[in-house]
Amino acid sequence: MISKENYNMKIRFWGTRGSIPTPGRYVLKYGGNTPCVEVRCGETFLIFDAGSGLRELGGALLQELGTEPKKFNIFISHTHWDHIQGFPFFSMAYLPTTEIDFYGGSSVIDLEKLIYGQMEREYFPVTLSELASKINFKSLQESPFFLNGIKIEYTHLIHPSLSLGFRITYNDKIFVYATDNELSPDPDLKKVYEKSYGMLIENADVLVADCQYTSDEYKTKAGWGHSTMESVVEMASKHGVKNLFAFHHDPLHTDDEIDIMIENSRTKAVKGLSIFGAKEKSSIYL
Repeated sequence: MISKENYNMKIRFWGTRGSIPTPGRYVLKYGGNTPCVEVRCGETFLIFDAGSGLRELGGALLQELGTEPKKFNIFISHTHWDHIQGFPFFSMAYLPTTEIDFYGGSSVIDLEKLIYGQMEREYFPVTLSELASKINFKSLQESPFFLNGIKIEYTHLIHPSLSLGFRITYNDKIFVYATDNELSPDPDLKKVYEKSYGMLIENADVLVADCQYTSDEYKTKAGWGHSTMESVVEMASKHGVKNLFAFHHDPLHTDDEIDIMIENSRTKAVKGLSIFGAKEKSSIYL
C-alpha cells in the first residue's frame, strides 16, 4: 500500500457488516452497514455489492460529483438481502445524468428481476422503472473480461445460492473481493475451493474476505456459508496474499471482539501477510 498522493487504485469501505445493519455504540470502529466497497481505477468506478453502505457512498458521490454525467459499475456477489438492500437509497440512481451497469451471475431468476422485486410497490415507494438514471443488467458469462483497461476475473464461491468472488487487476495491482464464502474442513469441499479460491486470491495485494466466525462459533454454524478467520488466514498465507482485510463482520460481534479476532489471527500468519479488520469509511491506496 502507498500514500494517497500517488496511487493506481483506491479502495474505500462503505459497509463491512454481514447479514443485517447493526447500529450502536459497540460497533463504531468497524461499522454497522452491510457490504459495499468502492474501488476506483483511474476514472472508472467499480462498486462491490449494494448493501446499506451504498446509501452513504451515494451521498458522498453526490457531494463530490454533483450532477455531472457519470457511469457506475456495480458488481453483485449474490442477491441475499444484505447485499442489495442499499440500492433503493443510492442517490446517484435518481439522476438522469447517471448510468449504472449491474453485473451478476446467471440464475433461475435473473438479476434484473431480483433487484426489481425489492422495489415493487409493496416494499418501496419508487419502482426500478421510475428511477431517472439509465440502468443496464449484464449477466457474467466469461472470465476474464476487460473494462476500460481493467482485467476482471470471477469464480463461484461456496455459499447458499449463487455467490461470486471477484479479482481486479489494474496497472499490476491486484484487488480481490471474496465475501460470503465458506472455507469448510470437509475434504470434498476442500478440493473445490483449494483450486478456485486459491487461484482467485493468488498474490493479491489486497484481499477483502469473509472472516465472520471464530473456530468455536463455526462448530454450530457449518453450512451457513461463512468462513472462520483462521481458515482465511491459512489460505491467504498459502497463496501469497500481502494484505488481508477481514470483512462481513458478524452482527453480534462488538468492536472489542473483532479486535481480539484480528490480534489472534496475526500470530498465525506467515511473514509478509498483514491482517486488518475492514472499517467503514477507511481507504486503501495501491
